[in-house]
Amino acid sequence: MSIDLPLTEQERERRLRRMKRVPLVLLMLMVILFALTLRQPAPWAAWVHAFAEAGMVGALADWFAVVALFRHPLGIPIPHTAIIPVRKNELGEAMAGFIADHFLETEVVREKLTRVDLSGVTIEWLRSKRGRLSVQDFACGMLSWSLEALHEQRVREFLSRLSRRQLKNVSLAPLVGHTLDWLIKDDRHQNILTQLLQYAIVVLHDNQEQIRERVKEGSPWWLPGFVDDRILKQMLERVEGQLFQMSLDREHPLRGQFNDWLENLAGNLRTSPEHRRMGHRLKQQLLENEALQDYLYGIWQELAQRLETDLDQPDSAVRAQVGQWVDGLADELGRDEAMQAWINGWLTETMVLLVDRNRTQIASLISDTVRSWDGRDTSRRVELAIGRDLQFIRINGTLVGGLVGVLIHAVTLV
Repeated sequence: MSIDLPLTEQERERRLRRMKRVPLVLLMLMVILFALTLRQPAPWAAWVHAFAEAGMVGALADWFAVVALFRHPLGIPIPHTAIIPVRKNELGEAMAGFIADHFLETEVVREKLTRVDLSGVTIEWLRSKRGRLSVQDFACGMLSWSLEALHEQRVREFLSRLSRRQLKNVSLAPLVGHTLDWLIKDDRHQNILTQLLQYAIVVLHDNQEQIRERVKEGSPWWLPGFVDDRILKQMLERVEGQLFQMSLDREHPLRGQFNDWLENLAGNLRTSPEHRRMGHRLKQQLLENEALQDYLYGIWQELAQRLETDLDQPDSAVRAQVGQWVDGLADELGRDEAMQAWINGWLTETMVLLVDRNRTQIASLISDTVRSWDGRDTSRRVELAIGRDLQFIRINGTLVGGLVGVLIHAVTLV
């Protein structure tokens, strides 16, 4: 199946010139017939003469009407001619209003979008080679652009000033207090404590030999080694047992003490003036610590350099990771029909809302663009778009005019 490619401007101009020759040839034919039958006494000549006479009138009238749309006929500034270049701004505004009222109307847009499986189209696009490469190129391009921008001194200085200004407005102690409140809610802090206790048990068990060596180094020379081992073994067993009990028993007394301590700390951070002052001092120390800032910036530079080096490689690990993420996203969405339905509904309502709120601005692109065009350029663009169809008006005018002339001649003979 062949695909019709859009015509270039030069091709449209050539086709329009060729099409204009057809009504011109018809007009010349009418003139020749009119001249040949002007004084012919034969009965048939009167019929042909009437046809040619009316055909000339129809051809010239329709030529005038078509030309008057785009320019002044014969260069004469007749009123109500050159309509498109003279009234292009009004025509652009009328077209924009028509599109806003009829094509971008809320229910029209919603009905059109509901007939399209937006999530299905997205999934197929992500699965295609073109879609996958497009997402990879966009993600890696944005990352490269961001890294390049952060190398600019003025960008770094701007972000530094912005971050300092924002941090100065942040009260550190209440922020930490509210964070702890969020952790305490629904026993999130107890879940974290359980994970920490389990990790501590594993670390303690795996490092018993190192602990034993350290104890031996600090023990008196006169204390026998087997005594150290026995004391240490009992101590480690009791510590591990205590940690194990705490990790399993949510009602353990030490867990209750931890909960009370954390609640008191959160309350003090939120309300205590002393804790607010401590937080403010800590924040000022962080902001004024140039060594810390240089260290963090050095870490960032090293990370940025590694990312830039990777992105420049044909087998970029970041690009490959983005591709794997795209594949995983497409596969997961393809299996989840409920998520597809939600995406379709969300995209439809989001696009409807955006179009409804901005349809005037969207339609104004037409009027603003037309207003920025030169009058002659506007006329030429429109003529290239519809000029060939308008030549059929001239052709029809010639032929229909000729037939009307024949009809009038027949009436005069009755």
